[in-house]
Amino acid sequence: MTLKDLLSSEEYRANLDFWYRAWNMCKTPYTQMPDLPYLPSIPDILTEHGAKTVLDLGCGSGWLSIYLARAGFQVTGLDVAAHAIDLARMWANQEKWQIRFDISDIADISYGRSSFEGVVANSIFEHLTLELAATTVDQLHSLLIKNGVFIGCFDQVGTGPGEYYKMEDGTHVYTDKGRKGMMLRCFSDDEIKALFSNWTIEKFETLESGSRFVVATT
Repeated sequence: MTLKDLLSSEEYRANLDFWYRAWNMCKTPYTQMPDLPYLPSIPDILTEHGAKTVLDLGCGSGWLSIYLARAGFQVTGLDVAAHAIDLARMWANQEKWQIRFDISDIADISYGRSSFEGVVANSIFEHLTLELAATTVDQLHSLLIKNGVFIGCFDQVGTGPGEYYKMEDGTHVYTDKGRKGMMLRCFSDDEIKALFSNWTIEKFETLESGSRFVVATT
């Protein structure tokens, strides 16, 4: 399936619908920061690379955007779910942070070239097909300035219970009631490295959970 076919497919529309439904169930922002071993290192890595303007890709209700704003970064959060963005704006307003939050599908990012000095993408790519992930990484490369930095976590997923079928590239499409329409894909180490073949990979760490923490520069 080509990327054009994917984006116009029933599977992709169902995937977006899953995220709309999931976020619409949330009434208030969940303001507790997750316990992630790499989280404290993210501001340090951005600072080491001189990155002040940061895109939080797939920001959800904004926890990472808030975390980075508290650390002094100029943050733009992006998510496809309008209600998630509403919750993120609510949280930012409560703490009086000037964070820009935009609604957009990852497949249709409209920022110009060299718009950001850093990109963070926490547990986002496993919800993309291989081709969409490759297109997204290439687009992020153009959104970053020269020597801009990408920080991301690729989760070890797809081994738990659930009803699903597989697309041609191995992406799971869930059919059970709780996750109907959600796409989930476990990227191999080689696939992740191939995604960043035009970047300089500075860090590739496999965490105790099996997730991969990646730092790469343009």
